Amino acid sequence: MTKTKPAAGTLDDSQLEDLRRRNLGRLLDEVHVGFDRLALSYLREEGFPDITSAAEHVLRTMRTEGATLTSMAEQAGISKQAMSKLVAVFEKGGYVEWRSVEGGNTRLVHATQSGRDLLETGLRAVKRAEEVYFAALTSEEQETLRELLLRAAVSHEGSPERDSIWRRRRA
Repeated sequence: MTKTKPAAGTLDDSQLEDLRRRNLGRLLDEVHVGFDRLALSYLREEGFPDITSAAEHVLRTMRTEGATLTSMAEQAGISKQAMSKLVAVFEKGGYVEWRSVEGGNTRLVHATQSGRDLLETGLRAVKRAEEVYFAALTSEEQETLRELLLRAAVSHEGSPERDSIWRRRRA
């Protein structure tokens, strides 16, 4: 397949601006950033003012029954070192604690009671943010949007069998 170059001078500034405004990556980024900020503001309203946007990586990967630092970092798409720093902040805040796995050298990050409260409040904050973002859509449109985004996420990686559709890969 040969690529054809557009004829010189066929693209004007208004077309370029329209392409930028409607670019899928930009639209997804604007929704993602806006959604996260809104959910974070709700979380802070509910009594968690110490939670930052960077800490969302821990919130998205915390498990009530524990998780390894490696699995949390992989799922968040960040380095183990970065996740370690974030977990240390959560540990200092009393939201997580380290527990050794019986019979081995493995340690897991477990949510404390305060951490479980944070997770529950975080889920409510996400649901509130979804209500705001979905206010202009019917229930059917909401479900269609979820399904289409899920399908796009799976197809982007090329295989539905991959480990996790939630894992980000940074190049």
